[in-house]
Amino acid sequence: MSERIAVIGDAALATGFRLAGLYYVYTTEKGKEFEEKLKEVINDPQVGIVIVNESYLPGINWQLKKKIDSLSHPVVIGVADISGKSEEGEDLNELIKKALGFDVSKKQ
Repeated sequence: MSERIAVIGDAALATGFRLAGLYYVYTTEKGKEFEEKLKEVINDPQVGIVIVNESYLPGINWQLKKKIDSLSHPVVIGVADISGKSEEGEDLNELIKKALGFDVSKKQ
């Protein structure tokens, strides 16, 4: 079964992922519009990965933030915006470990 990759963010992020060939790309502003689209996408069982503007995450409702932090599916990944500044957040290895239940980068 293949799962969808969804992208939610500003115009620059959306354009980049559309040019990369992704289909489920949504352009939103920070705040309520972003929160509503994020709720919709994380509740879609066909979505496996959600890529969002990392700078949008600190301003979301605490209940939604708690839900995202406890999710193992879909994986929500924050990426830096066009300025390149990265906010505080989990690194990709930790997100994958949470989703799969084991550390794929550990050598045996």
